Amino acid sequence: MSRATFTPHLPDIRHWLLTTLLYFIGALPMIHLSLQPGNVASLWYANGIAICCLLARAPRQWPLLLTGIALASLSANYLLSRDLALTLAFLPANLIEVAIGATLLHLLCQPARCIGQIESLLRCLLTATVIPAAMGGLFGALALNELHLGDVSAIWLAWFEGGLIGSTSVLPLGFLLLARGSGALRPLARQPWALMAILVVVLLSIWAPLHLQYPFVYLTAALMLVAMTGHFAATSVATVLCSIIIGAQITAGIFSPSGAAERFFTEQLFYTPLILTLLPPVLLASTLERQRLNAEQLAVQEAQYRSRYQNTPVMMHTIDTEGRLLSVNDRWLERLGYTRAEVLGRASVEFLTETSRRHALEEVYPRFWRGDELKDVAYEMVCRNGQVINVELSSVWERDDRGRLLCAHTVLKDVTEQNRLAAALAAEKELMEVTLHSIADGVITTDRDGRITYLNPAAEKLTGWSLEAAHGVTFEQVVQLREQPTGEPLPDPVSRCLHASNGAKRDHVVLLGRDGAEYGVRDSVSPLLNQQGELLGTVMVLQDETESRELAQQMAFLAHHDVLTELPNRVLYQDRLHRACRRGKRKRDRFAVMFMDLDHFKNINDSLGHGLGDELLREVARRLRQTLRENDTICRLGGDEFVMLLEDVRNSRQASQVARKIIASLAQPCQLGSTELVVTASLGIALYPQDGEDPDSLMKHADAAMYRSKRDGRNGFHLFSRSADDAALARLTLENDLRHGISEGQFFLHYQPIVDASTRQLVSLEALVRWQRPDGLGRPDQFIPVAEESGLIVPLGRQLLEQACAQLQQWQTNGLDIPRLAVNVSTVQLRERSFAQMVASILTRYGVDGARLELEITESTLMTDPDAMLTTLSQLKALGLRISIDDFGTGYSSLSYLKRFPVDTVKIDRTFVRDMETDSSDRELIRAILAMSRSLELEVVAEGVETEGQADILTGMGCPSLQGYLFSRPLAPQQLLDFLSRDGSPHGVPNWVI
Repeated sequence: MSRATFTPHLPDIRHWLLTTLLYFIGALPMIHLSLQPGNVASLWYANGIAICCLLARAPRQWPLLLTGIALASLSANYLLSRDLALTLAFLPANLIEVAIGATLLHLLCQPARCIGQIESLLRCLLTATVIPAAMGGLFGALALNELHLGDVSAIWLAWFEGGLIGSTSVLPLGFLLLARGSGALRPLARQPWALMAILVVVLLSIWAPLHLQYPFVYLTAALMLVAMTGHFAATSVATVLCSIIIGAQITAGIFSPSGAAERFFTEQLFYTPLILTLLPPVLLASTLERQRLNAEQLAVQEAQYRSRYQNTPVMMHTIDTEGRLLSVNDRWLERLGYTRAEVLGRASVEFLTETSRRHALEEVYPRFWRGDELKDVAYEMVCRNGQVINVELSSVWERDDRGRLLCAHTVLKDVTEQNRLAAALAAEKELMEVTLHSIADGVITTDRDGRITYLNPAAEKLTGWSLEAAHGVTFEQVVQLREQPTGEPLPDPVSRCLHASNGAKRDHVVLLGRDGAEYGVRDSVSPLLNQQGELLGTVMVLQDETESRELAQQMAFLAHHDVLTELPNRVLYQDRLHRACRRGKRKRDRFAVMFMDLDHFKNINDSLGHGLGDELLREVARRLRQTLRENDTICRLGGDEFVMLLEDVRNSRQASQVARKIIASLAQPCQLGSTELVVTASLGIALYPQDGEDPDSLMKHADAAMYRSKRDGRNGFHLFSRSADDAALARLTLENDLRHGISEGQFFLHYQPIVDASTRQLVSLEALVRWQRPDGLGRPDQFIPVAEESGLIVPLGRQLLEQACAQLQQWQTNGLDIPRLAVNVSTVQLRERSFAQMVASILTRYGVDGARLELEITESTLMTDPDAMLTTLSQLKALGLRISIDDFGTGYSSLSYLKRFPVDTVKIDRTFVRDMETDSSDRELIRAILAMSRSLELEVVAEGVETEGQADILTGMGCPSLQGYLFSRPLAPQQLLDFLSRDGSPHGVPNWVI
């Protein structure tokens, strides 16, 4: 076994040498004294010293220490006696006494802790002296008896008394050194009274046994004095010195007890008086040591308490039984801004607000004075500078031995900032909860183990789990994500986020709800970190894209398909036509473009309603799909217009065959509800490449051919012919130009005055449309019919009505008061069901009063679907608008129509005014119109007045208002302002500045 194995069990060599030396020094003088002639007994200090040396080390080191003690014992005995047998006889007894004493103290007592505990000290002294001395004396007496050195009982008693008094003398000092180390005796140097008391003991120990009759009484008194002045350290030193001096005197025969008990003490208990002299002072010193330690500890504790009380970071005060302040700590003074002298003796409630003071006196104090404790009572305190702070007060009573109240110790926790932060936190939390509850996205949070901690309502709806049911459940149990195209389960994003501590986003994910519902979602997960960057969990946001994805798919379909028929729309058709043209150029493929327009479809809508018309369009689309091939493209351009791209049509014969099939398919009766219809169509065909090599040319030529088919009686088809379709092309070009002009705002209004026939004062204005084409002004009689036929009159009319209202608003802003403005409205516009709502919206947008706007319609308009017209005109009248019949007398309206419809004005057509000066029949017709109007209480305006003669005749007939070139041509807004601002006119018209 290596040396290192034994090293931990070897005692410190210095301690081993010190133990051996001390035992040798302690044994040598005692052996010398015991060998003197006349010796009765000797004290044995060495074993007490050895016990203390063993206790200073661990028991595993005792064997080697006992070896050193044995060597010291053998050396001392043999050195003085020169008798080997006698030397060996003493050795076992001393080793047994030392071993038993150290073992008992180690197992049963705590010598190092008995200095200030009299019961523990007495128990340690008895344990280390009586049994070890008795056992050592027994073995020693038996060994010496074998050598015939005396009687066993006499030797045992002498040995027992010597060992007992020796250990009793040495052990207190040994216990002190074990407890406090070698520095335990240093304080004696600073205690002169204790040193003087020790000196008195030494002197008395030398002098009293030789000169006083009862020396032990004086020695006891002196040792008691040492105990009271120097406490335990001085007493343990004085005891050893007194014992050594008295023992030496007794052993040397200089001193022996005397009196009636002299023989008994001499022969039996020779050292008993010395034991009774030494032990009480030691016990007294232990008691006083405890009191001193307690006093020192109490002083330290009191100092610590005062320091803690004054320096504690929370506010503290102490009140008496009347509520007056006995003490306050520094934090209390610092927070409230007072000095200690200003507050001590004052009632503690003086520093509360009025509300808190009333609460304290009426509710808190009554139960507090009964002895109850206070805990976290909320008060408001007023600082010296007037600031109010919030505190939470906790207070306990201190009582005397009889349970009577002495004072109350109070802690005041300043919660001003805490309350502010709590309020802010509560507001922030409320805002966060409202926000999380309000947002449409699902929000889910988990802890670090991936278990659900929060679901907002949107997340509850998506997952089908309530927050209560999901709390603490693992994320993958609550949120089941699938890949959208395949439906395969996706990896848990929360586990990945917790492992990698970084976020992630995914699109095109399907969330499977608890009830089996599927939602298209976009998920994003991020780690939740505190301010120190520690991972707390995760937060996931689920954005429900179910509707948006369906809408996107629907929008993608609608972007390329017609909503009503689900056929490809213009965008998709144009794309396929461009591809066909490119393919035709590359591969020399041929194809045909076919335009189709249903015949008289407008009549179906007008007579049977738009709902039935829509059903018819769907049926037409179905028949076209059945008739044409899958690789052909069928497109609904709008309304009843269809266009088809016929792949692999190589000549006009093949195209004509397809057209005939379409006409035949459409000619079959169509049952729509209870109505049976037979629909016909007009078709136009353009072939690639002979009729055009680009999409625009093919579309334009097919459309032209279709219009030629309409002109030729409908229900048929035409192939494009350049010479035959020039007029159709011109009309188509005009329509395209109209559409382009509307989108670019090429149309504008001129304004022609209408004047009072008698005063020639301005009555109203009529707005007349003009078209500023790139090649000059377009004539209304040329483009208005095309606009009406193509339906472009609807957006054009809306645009012109907005211009008129905007102009009225501008004139009103500039202070020009135009009484009324008349705007022409087409029959096509009035057929629009939302026309009245559109007019109301424009009036509101520009802030125009409806009474300042007049709509002019033709006589034929009244004859077109009278019931529908009556409804529309009534809605317009409800807006305050006036209704005027333009070109009156040229149509077929009757008096009953004028009575039935809400008409305000009739305008005599210019054809009657033009020849009235020479044609009496025209004059009579005008006179009849005026008479009829007066009977119906209608206003009348004569149009086309160009001469003064016409004006005079009309004025004489009683026509109230006139309009025509005699007064002014239609003028642009700025020209009109200039005209109205002139003092006069070439025709003698007076100043019309309004």
